[in-house]
Amino acid sequence: MKSQLESYPQAREAMGKVREWQGQAKETAQNATRAASEYVEENPWKAIAIVAICALALGFLLRGRE
Repeated sequence: MKSQLESYPQAREAMGKVREWQGQAKETAQNATRAASEYVEENPWKAIAIVAICALALGFLLRGRE
């Protein structure tokens, strides 16, 4: 007995594309994570400064108006 998905060729093709895109997205995320980790290991003080500046900017944007 075939599953419902197997009885629709377009659905099977779409699922194949989704799996392919998922694999590409996973690989891209892993590469970005690896690059960020290497950057932080090589430049710890720059990374701390970037986080501090982003936190400060976010604090200014989210603060309540008095």
